[in-house]
Amino acid sequence: MFERYTESARRVIFFARYEVSQLGGTAIESEHLLLGLLRDGAVLDRFLRDAASNDLRDEITGRTTVKERVATSVDLPLSNESRRILGYAAEEAERLKSPQIGPEHLLLGILREEESAAAQVLSGRGLKLNVVREELARAPMPQGSTGTPPGFVLSDSPVLPNVGAVRDPETAKRIAEIVWLPLYGAELVEKQKPLQVEQKFNVWIVSGSAASESALFVFILQADGRVLSTGRGSGKP
Repeated sequence: MFERYTESARRVIFFARYEVSQLGGTAIESEHLLLGLLRDGAVLDRFLRDAASNDLRDEITGRTTVKERVATSVDLPLSNESRRILGYAAEEAERLKSPQIGPEHLLLGILREEESAAAQVLSGRGLKLNVVREELARAPMPQGSTGTPPGFVLSDSPVLPNVGAVRDPETAKRIAEIVWLPLYGAELVEKQKPLQVEQKFNVWIVSGSAASESALFVFILQADGRVLSTGRGSGKP
């Protein structure tokens, strides 16, 4: 289903699944896709230049009923609404003569699903389908652009392993500690133990055992050790 998706677009879907697990949903809805776009960063940074990421996240989650968390290992389905959004995204990629589906096409797909919670949030912040579409036709998003997820850290640290080296949970745990120590300090990192590790869609998810608001997490690509994002609590740094 995601063969034509760019790495960034696949990451948006992955983040959307993670948001569902944290908010206790049973399916990936439009608001989870929007939260995924917010984590990926680049396309929303372009079209919502003055929006604070935390304010936007609070507005989105404020429309969601938070329930008991779901394990990230659970395979969560797309809602009918989200399926339509992905269908629209494919159509928008064709319209813009793009061989691949990127986060920008997912954004257009959300805007086309006008009655969705995500589209209403974006509309309330001034985004209009035709304006975004015309701007992307005039100046497409750079291919391979990944952006920097708001409030998170992408790491190119030389202490991270070489390509293909993140082969087991213990290596993922070591990377997590390396990333967390300069951000949160040794005392908080120590409180995270024992660390929990899961693998989903070729991404290691390492999370701490501290109380929910203090629990740290990090997403690490298995293939090359890149840190996609790291944060604290329910997704806020």
